[in-house]
Amino acid sequence: MTHLALFSILLFLGHAIPSAPGVRPWLLSLLGRPVFMTLYSILSLAILWGFVAAYRGVENNWQLFPPIPQAHLVLTLLMPIPIFLVIGRMTTKASDFSQAISAKGIYRITRAPGSVGLLIWASLHLLATADAKRVVTFATLALIALYALLKNEWVLRRDPGEGAASYRNSTSIIPGAAIVGRRQLLSISEIGVGRVLATIAFFALLLWGHPLIFGVDPLAWLAG
Repeated sequence: MTHLALFSILLFLGHAIPSAPGVRPWLLSLLGRPVFMTLYSILSLAILWGFVAAYRGVENNWQLFPPIPQAHLVLTLLMPIPIFLVIGRMTTKASDFSQAISAKGIYRITRAPGSVGLLIWASLHLLATADAKRVVTFATLALIALYALLKNEWVLRRDPGEGAASYRNSTSIIPGAAIVGRRQLLSISEIGVGRVLATIAFFALLLWGHPLIFGVDPLAWLAG
């Protein structure tokens, strides 16, 4: 557990420090984008490899608390939501505040689909987790997502441009809040049927491969 805790800290710092406001632009200007991206990728992969190795090497994995009843049922039913948000983020160009571009597609649902998706994903797994190494793992991922969310909000609120203010006022972090508040309209055409189908396909693949890769069956709750 000591190694897992150490690499959890490194995993968080490896994301937080290079992306911190002021740090990333400074590193890009100092090293140049190709060198920065190469070094950042190597460092991230090295830390991730160490994290996975430490996770697999945990021997004294103890239960921290009794499992929450029906947590796996909730996890399974709600997992398509973070999958949809992350796929939407990965396949949709972010808004350019300097040009006052309004939110489109997945950004109408939430202005931080990637961070919110990862936070929901990690939080759902924390609800269905009771052993030490998984709690440490998903708590670390939740912390990374929360940091990214707070950092991006800080940058957005400090942007003096009218585009940033308009974007902030017309969108919401909470998924669907801006639509319910009539500050946005849900546009299925902008999101695209392809992203919905990709979500369904990835969810099905996850249900099939989860027991093989992670040793946990998401559908085990169906047996009792």
